[in-house]
Amino acid sequence: MNRAALFLLALAAYFATQAGLRIWLGGALEGDEAEMVVIARQWHFVAGSQPPLYNWYQTLGFALFGVGTAGIVLPKNILLFLTYATVFLALRPLAGLRKAMLGTLALALIPNLAWWAQRTGSHSIALVALTALTLAAFFHLLRRPSTRAFVLLGLAAGLGGLAKPNYWVLPPALLLAGFSLPVYRAILWDRRLWLSGAVTLAIVALPYATMLAAPQATFSDTWEFARGAAGAAARWPLGLARLGRQTLTELLPLALVAGLVALGRPALRQPQPFETLLLRAALIGLGLVAVGIVAADIAFVRARWLLPLFMMAVPAAVMILLTNASPRTTRNFGIGIAALAILLLGAMAETRLRGTGSHALRIDLLAQEIEALDPDTPPLLAHHYYAGNLLVLRPGWQALPPYPTQRLAGGGRVLAIESKPGQAATLLAEHGYTRPLPPSVPVEVSIPYRFDPAQTRPLRVILLEVPVH
Repeated sequence: MNRAALFLLALAAYFATQAGLRIWLGGALEGDEAEMVVIARQWHFVAGSQPPLYNWYQTLGFALFGVGTAGIVLPKNILLFLTYATVFLALRPLAGLRKAMLGTLALALIPNLAWWAQRTGSHSIALVALTALTLAAFFHLLRRPSTRAFVLLGLAAGLGGLAKPNYWVLPPALLLAGFSLPVYRAILWDRRLWLSGAVTLAIVALPYATMLAAPQATFSDTWEFARGAAGAAARWPLGLARLGRQTLTELLPLALVAGLVALGRPALRQPQPFETLLLRAALIGLGLVAVGIVAADIAFVRARWLLPLFMMAVPAAVMILLTNASPRTTRNFGIGIAALAILLLGAMAETRLRGTGSHALRIDLLAQEIEALDPDTPPLLAHHYYAGNLLVLRPGWQALPPYPTQRLAGGGRVLAIESKPGQAATLLAEHGYTRPLPPSVPVEVSIPYRFDPAQTRPLRVILLEVPVH
C-alpha cells in the first residue's frame, strides 16, 4: 500500500474511532445535534434559518443509522473525513505528497474544526466539507481549465451556498486572489466563468426562493449579530474588535507551531503561487467580513463563521513553514499532530464521562416525568436541546420546530418545558400565540446528572391548552 493510501487510511481510522467512542459513551446529544433531531427526522425541502444541505444529509443519516447517537455521529464523521481527504487530494497535485500531507494535518490546528465540529457541530460541518470541495474544484480549474472544470466549480459553489450563508465569503475571496496573481489571471479571465455562476444560481435559486418566502424563520437568528451591544450607538466597532480577537484566538495553535519551527531556524522560501493564493484569499476574505460588519453594523462574530478563511490560511502557512524545515522538525510536527489526535479522543471521553454538562443530563428521567403528567403527550414546546433528546427516547412524540411559525395562532394543546421563568410565553409567541399565558399548573421537576446525581437541573413542565388566537 502506498503512502497516500496509508495516510487516508489513518485519517479514516481516526474519524471512525471518534464515531465509535461517541456511540460507546452514549449520553445526551449536544444542543446543535439535538436540534437536528427536531428538524431532520422527516425530510423537508427547507426548514429554519439555515440553508438545507446539511438537513438533507442528516435526514439520510437518520434513515441509514437510526434517530439517535449513531445517526448523528456517523454522518458527521464521514463528512469530516471527506473534508480532510478532499483537502489532501486537492493539494497533492500542486504541492507533492509530503507537503499535501502536512497541509492536510494542519487542519487539526483549527480549534473549531478539530474540536467544536466534532463535539457538537452540524451545519458548519457541511460548510467545511464544501469549502474543501470548492478549493479542490478551483485548483482543478487552475491546473486544467476546461468547460467541465468551470461547471464543476459552479456545482461546488452552488452546493456550498446550500451549506451555510457564511460560505459566500469564499468564492469572491478566491476569485479576487486569483485575479491578483498574473500566473492565474489569464485562466480566470474567461467568459466560461459566467457558466460557473449560472450553475451556482441554478442550484441555489429554488431553495433560496423558498427560504425568502418564509422570512420569519429564515431570519430568526439574525438577533445574534447584535449580541453584547445593548445601548451602543454603533455596533460595528464592537464587531471589528471581536473579529480581531476571534481570529487571533483561532490562530494561536498555528502561532505556537510557527514559534517552535522558528527555533530550528529553517531557511524560508518564496511561497509557491497556490500558497500565495490561499494566504491572499484568506486576507481578502477577512477584509470582506470586516466590510460587512461595518456596512451591516454587526457587533457579534464567531470564529467558526470564519472557517473557510482558516481552512485556506492554516494549511498554506504550515506548508510554507515546513518546506525547508529539517526532517526532525517535520517528524516532530507529525508526532505532535498524532499526540493532538489522542488528546482530542481523550478530551471527548473525559467530557462525556464526568461533570454536569448538557451531555450528562438524565433526559430519560425527564421523559418519565412527562409521561406521569400526561401519558398522551401533546407536542413539545421546548428548547431544541430538550425536544431533540426527548424525541430520541420517545420516537412517537412530536415537537414544535426551533424557529418561528404560526402553528399556535389557531390554538392547540402543547406541553411546555421551561428552564427559566417566562420561557413558555416566549416560545408561545414564537409560534403565533402572543396573548397572556393560558391558565395552567406548572409541575416543578429536578433532573439529575449521570455522574453526579446529587446535582440536579430544575425545570418546569406545563400542560397548556392554547385558545384560538
